[in-house]
Amino acid sequence: MVNKMNKFDVVVIGGGHAGCEAYAASCRLNQKTALIVPSVDTLGTQPCNPAVGGPGKGHLVREIVALGGIMGYVTDKSGIQFRTLNSAKGPAVQSTRVQTDSSEYVKTMKTLLSNYSSQGEIIEDFAMGLKWTGDGSLRRIEGVYLKSGKLIFAKAVVVTTGTFLRGMLFIGDELIPGGRMGANPSVELAKSLEESGLPLIRLKTGTCPRIAADSIDFSGLESQPGDNPPPFFDPSTKDYSLPQLKCHITYTGKKSHTVINKNLKLSAMYSGNISGIGPRYCPSIETKIERFPEKERHQIFLEPEDKDGKVIYPAGLSTSFPRNVQLDMLHAIPGLENARVLKWGYAVEYDAVQPQSLTRNLEVESLKGLFLAGQIIGTSGYEEAAALGLIAGANAALSVKGEEPIILKRDEAYIGVMIDDLTGTGVDEPYRIFTSRAEFRLLLREDNSDERLYSEGVRTGLISKEHAERVKALMVEIETGEKKLRETVINPSKIINTRLSEGGLSLIKKTTTLYELAVREGCELLKIVDFAPWIEQLSKKALARLQVNIRYDGYLDRQKSQAKKLEEIDNIKFPTDMKYRGIPGLRGEIVEKLEYSNPQTLGQASRIPGVTPAAIDILQVYIHRWNFNNK
Repeated sequence: MVNKMNKFDVVVIGGGHAGCEAYAASCRLNQKTALIVPSVDTLGTQPCNPAVGGPGKGHLVREIVALGGIMGYVTDKSGIQFRTLNSAKGPAVQSTRVQTDSSEYVKTMKTLLSNYSSQGEIIEDFAMGLKWTGDGSLRRIEGVYLKSGKLIFAKAVVVTTGTFLRGMLFIGDELIPGGRMGANPSVELAKSLEESGLPLIRLKTGTCPRIAADSIDFSGLESQPGDNPPPFFDPSTKDYSLPQLKCHITYTGKKSHTVINKNLKLSAMYSGNISGIGPRYCPSIETKIERFPEKERHQIFLEPEDKDGKVIYPAGLSTSFPRNVQLDMLHAIPGLENARVLKWGYAVEYDAVQPQSLTRNLEVESLKGLFLAGQIIGTSGYEEAAALGLIAGANAALSVKGEEPIILKRDEAYIGVMIDDLTGTGVDEPYRIFTSRAEFRLLLREDNSDERLYSEGVRTGLISKEHAERVKALMVEIETGEKKLRETVINPSKIINTRLSEGGLSLIKKTTTLYELAVREGCELLKIVDFAPWIEQLSKKALARLQVNIRYDGYLDRQKSQAKKLEEIDNIKFPTDMKYRGIPGLRGEIVEKLEYSNPQTLGQASRIPGVTPAAIDILQVYIHRWNFNNK
């Protein structure tokens, strides 16, 4: 017998990074929200690497913070090393990466989510299935069945089950049911999703063994300290609260490669037990050795997993070898000759939903009120999951409120790039964000995330009044500074040119604005402070942002122009139940690609590999005629 519980506006299933952000976002939008999780002590667990951020991923975290999300705050509070990656390169690809104490991360997340108790409720239970009403395209979500026998009614449901759907762990020839080590898989919910008609695919990921730090010889290894001052994700963070630790670098080599090649068939990846597709950009160590035999060594980062530095995560050594082979492999790596394993590496295979079945607001197209986020729609990584969870949770709440959803464009956010990629072309491997996926990288920098997403944060109510006022003040400071530079002119007098020469700047031959002077190569704003004393009064953030805007002035204008052209075809939607076969001029292979990807807009179709500009022209004419004939 099913016991009915109180009705919620939004129910979130799963306590990983996606679930935590979804729950927090829905609560912030003042919706009565339930979070279904087996244990509150596993909220925000980091089953893989103990770090947040990196190229593309750091950009996502900044965008999460800009929309009022919690990942940046939790990361800062549990950080044990802070670094800016690619600092020698341009601002578009610079990114923040933070090593975290995994236990502190979970503890901080639990405390933070408990603060939403006035609006939300965390229910320790297992989701067994979904309840919906209606038939065909008129179906709507109604609730969630729990293992305890209860039925929770909901106006919207967000599923964020990570790697738990029919999850299976592999260590050599050992098969262990689970979503991660020590946690049971979700089989009944997977069946319910399958019964709903959602297209399921099988994916694979993995993790590295954990090593006792006191068994590692660090003396001959390269050390890697954090940055000082540390780069924080959240503006509210003023200083770190945990001890700051070093990472170390070692390498695989001939000895370890011999161990790997000799035992390749013993890996679950090569034994035939795993059918799921693994991440191309984060392969297991055995896949690296097999795929790149010409490489003599591979870099391994020895990353501390706790504030006491007792547990080390060897990033780059993801594996599904048997225990004895893992140990032999580790002992063949410099510094790890006497390594003692605390936890074994393993591969995990799981069900996911092909994300083409979602709209761009992350709602299931065929089942209204059902939203999906995280690894369940084919992504890989904490940051991708958290960003999707925030958007799914916010859009679930907005749908209940009857308000417009958040749909970010490719020139507005990396979140927009990711969602467009997922829903537009689907996945054939776990999806990972990279800066190279964005056409407008210079527009989508870490430093301007608040500015880019300010209007959506204010419109939806995701950000607090204090957050909005802080960002608005910074934007005004930047705009005012640029206006002053454009309005202030200097003349080519002897005194002016002498001062320019003394500052190491080239002379001027005609009346010039300070903005025109600042655009010149090698000209830093602080070099022209004699002509504009107010520059020294700018905040550190405003000065840095203004400097970037000036330095890349022409490039930014060009990307904005390109983004406007892209927006034009992104706004052209395909008719419902679009039929590509029979459209004159479309080649068969292009038809197959379009049918497989099922793009929602002409812009998404243009980004499908193999779909030519000529095909886009044909489709645009077809859509125009279709719209004209169906007015």
